[in-house]
Amino acid sequence: MIKLIASDMDGTLLNEKMEVSERNIQAIKSAKDNGIEFLIASGRGLSEAKPFLKDRVHPGYITLNGAEVFDSEENMVSSNPISKKSKFKIVELFHKYDVYFEVVTNKGIFSDNKELRISSLAELLMSLNPGTTYEKAYADTLEKIKLTPMTFVDSYDKIFDDDSYQIMKLLAFDSDNKRDVKLEPLKDEIHDLLTDVVVTASSPNNIEVNSTDAQKGIALLKYAKTKGIKQSEIMAIGDNLNDASMIQEAGVGVAMANAIPEIKDMADEFTDNNTNDGVAQIIEKVITQNEMEGQVE
Repeated sequence: MIKLIASDMDGTLLNEKMEVSERNIQAIKSAKDNGIEFLIASGRGLSEAKPFLKDRVHPGYITLNGAEVFDSEENMVSSNPISKKSKFKIVELFHKYDVYFEVVTNKGIFSDNKELRISSLAELLMSLNPGTTYEKAYADTLEKIKLTPMTFVDSYDKIFDDDSYQIMKLLAFDSDNKRDVKLEPLKDEIHDLLTDVVVTASSPNNIEVNSTDAQKGIALLKYAKTKGIKQSEIMAIGDNLNDASMIQEAGVGVAMANAIPEIKDMADEFTDNNTNDGVAQIIEKVITQNEMEGQVE
């Protein structure tokens, strides 16, 4: 019997309009009404993730790939920042490969280039929703960016020199969409030089760097333990590399129809794509199966 469901956002819970559909909202409500804990497990920060639900449901949150975890009342459960030594080395490598990057801290999210922020998100939206034109993605991004609390700065120097800022996640984007030219070599070099960070991705045009303790799978198991929920009673739903750890660790790992091949290869079950309410479909299936198992018992 499934007692906890964790779902990724981009490419999973969010549809092609970067919205949580009505069916997905109702499925989350039904899960909670049927005694199933629900978690958002995202690379986004809490302030980025919350607006998409418009206060219609109140799940727990694994944010920033596991760097921060919150319960359904938004109390922080855990925090895992990048070490001081590693944060400087990562930024040095970002500059070496000449990539645009953003900084997520315990005091908010920062960018040093508004135009690259918008274009990078538009490219992410295109990659997650094949068939969407750049013009449409750019227009949608201009609207959605209003929901994202973001501070634009001229330089990141103050943030990195002030120890009161904990670096929770670093994101690098490749605007040329030539992953094998910049992002893959960058990822490999970070992996070779640093042992206390992990590099994942939420789309073809980015990489995301976190502390090794900040992974969705680790955070999911720790959260479940606090609730007395067994590993076999956990379901995780995702589509991309930053979902891999929770797909592997959950008792039931679910791949979206639009998931990358690596995620599909490790999944136990499959559901429809993000444009057809795949999350709602698998939640509805779980509720039915739980009811049947309850009747047998």
